Amino acid sequence: MKAYRHPDGSVWTFRPDRNAARLRASAERFFLPAPDDELFLASLRALLAADHAWGPAPDGERSLYLRPYLIGTEQFLGVRPSREVTYGVIASPAGAFVGGPERPADVWLSERHVRAVPGGTGEAKYGGNYAAGLGPYAEAEAHGCRQTLFLDAETRTQVEEFSGMNVMLVTGDGRLVTPELTGTILHGVTRASLLRIAAEDLGLTVEERRVSVAEWRERVADGTFSEVFACGTAAVITPVGRLKARSFEVPPARDTAGRVTRALRERLTGIQYGHVPDTRGWMVKIHG
Repeated sequence: MKAYRHPDGSVWTFRPDRNAARLRASAERFFLPAPDDELFLASLRALLAADHAWGPAPDGERSLYLRPYLIGTEQFLGVRPSREVTYGVIASPAGAFVGGPERPADVWLSERHVRAVPGGTGEAKYGGNYAAGLGPYAEAEAHGCRQTLFLDAETRTQVEEFSGMNVMLVTGDGRLVTPELTGTILHGVTRASLLRIAAEDLGLTVEERRVSVAEWRERVADGTFSEVFACGTAAVITPVGRLKARSFEVPPARDTAGRVTRALRERLTGIQYGHVPDTRGWMVKIHG
């Protein structure tokens, strides 16, 4: 998650209740204790009381990146879930990640490796999920790409998510399409927020469903998928350029960084940085 400095100098964070709930859900997957909402929010306030000066000035899209974490720290010899954990929050000033509205990211299709399997840990916010993507990411870099696209483990045909972001595709007739949550895809807070903004503020029809690589290829080719982008806390929204694979390449969608991509990005970041009214109570003041 991130902390954002608003024009009056105060520091806010975005939907901390959703982040706290996701931390607990992830901990439950590993049978670990986790902080409740009160402790979670108190930890953010304590950190920002000490480190608020590290929060960048409210210009551009700079922020203070926050990483709450749990580590099993019970001292015992054996194989079972730890009954004690250390909970902490670390922070770092951050700028734009991956790309930006003017820098579409080329993507490498991982056909040999998968990020998650049914019944596994794919929907948990878990360090091992990042580890599973490190080798494929190196492969992506070798092919000139800044992100990896992972497919489902069972058929290797269905789009799941990028290395650390969710996938969204826009149709020319006003539909926002994203892979449905199947237990192998992370419950992104940015993803959930964009779906609401799309439906409630922009009047788009939201479709959470299976999306195949074949559909991506065909509908980018005929123009019915007019925009494709990645979304997540770090990068917010990054347009997708080319989708590259071993045996084919899909060009960028017709309206890369198009109207919908820009409107969603501007509305979300406007709320986060205090430039757009927060009518849903998503922002919580942490300091100032």
